[in-house]
Amino acid sequence: MLEFLKKIFKSEDEQATKKLTQMSLQNLEEWLNERSKPLMEEVRQRIEEILMKMGEELQRARFNVEALEKAKLQNPNIPFKAKQYMEGNRKAYIKSVNSFLGHMEINNKDYFYLAGFCKLFDELIGDLNKGTLRSYMILQEFFAHETGRIAQNLKNFDGLFKELKNILNSEKLVAVNMAREKVQSLKAKAKQKINLGVDLKNAEASLKLANEEKNSTIADIEKFSKGDEHSSFLKLNEERKIKAKSFYEDQSQILHSFSVLERPLRKYSHIAFEHEEIILDYLNKPIEALANDKNLMVLEALKNLEKLLQENKLKIDDKKKEKSLEEIRKLSREFLEQFIRRYFSFKSEIQETESKKSMTGDAEKLRDFNKQLEEANLRIEKNTEEFEKLNGDFDKLRNSIENLGAEIENDVKNIFGEEVKVII
Repeated sequence: MLEFLKKIFKSEDEQATKKLTQMSLQNLEEWLNERSKPLMEEVRQRIEEILMKMGEELQRARFNVEALEKAKLQNPNIPFKAKQYMEGNRKAYIKSVNSFLGHMEINNKDYFYLAGFCKLFDELIGDLNKGTLRSYMILQEFFAHETGRIAQNLKNFDGLFKELKNILNSEKLVAVNMAREKVQSLKAKAKQKINLGVDLKNAEASLKLANEEKNSTIADIEKFSKGDEHSSFLKLNEERKIKAKSFYEDQSQILHSFSVLERPLRKYSHIAFEHEEIILDYLNKPIEALANDKNLMVLEALKNLEKLLQENKLKIDDKKKEKSLEEIRKLSREFLEQFIRRYFSFKSEIQETESKKSMTGDAEKLRDFNKQLEEANLRIEKNTEEFEKLNGDFDKLRNSIENLGAEIENDVKNIFGEEVKVII
């Protein structure tokens, strides 16, 4: 009894193991063709039988057309015009039927060819019936027997094509051919996935390289920033700032004075024609005007302005007048000459500092580093965009392959009652 139960369970295990077949994608199409051979053989035989009947019907139709072409009128004594009219319709009808029969020569037994031909037949028979209906009705009055046989041939063709369409559109045959198409599509997608995978790896490698270049540039910048050259550059830069700050404090005094004197000077410029140009220069750009005023002509203009203010000839309120007189007194020759010396000394010192900074090459190196960093960032942005697109396409393709593989497995189960696992 125990041995008997073991055999039962062993048999069930073997059946369960046989039920699920692992099938590589490369062998799947061949396996599918092999499993569908009995069905395809049955379809082939049925199609050959129908095509044979079509061939026989074609011969009969040609014979009947020839009979119509040679048929003589039972009553030859009809009017000449009526006879001409009848002959014209007979020629037109025979021409149309012969054209139709010429299309009925079927030598290709391929499923897709025959499926397409069935669709073409519907169009041909429709065009024939529409184009020859009038001629057929007229000829029936004269050759009812011959036209009746041809009409029967056409009817038989229609029946044979309906039978052929039923075979070609049978649920199982359509399912097998659809499964074949899906397998071919799956092969194409699998190949596409391999190529896309290569592109994805290349994009990932390019992105990694761009990040490495960026990190290398950042490391070079950090190393350079700790070096003696950069330290010297920073020191010179700091010196320049200190000198500039000191000079700008002196400069602000000059700017303040001419700002206070702006209104009185403008009024004075309207009446002091000999000093008009120099006054306008000082009003627009006091520092540059002072640097270019080698003879300090402005002192004479300020002296005249002082006199006019004291005499109240410029019509300025007392508060503004006192403030203006105070600023004119500050702008003494000694003060201006001292500022001019400071100005040119500052310019010389700044030029010397800039020359020393340029000699360190620090600014140029920093520009190069920034350029390298910018280029690396652009490559990272571009490569990231490409990688993300390819990665998205790869995921979509992978999902499509998985779904298509599942469809094929389901189709095989429905068609053949077998469970397969497609290995891609």
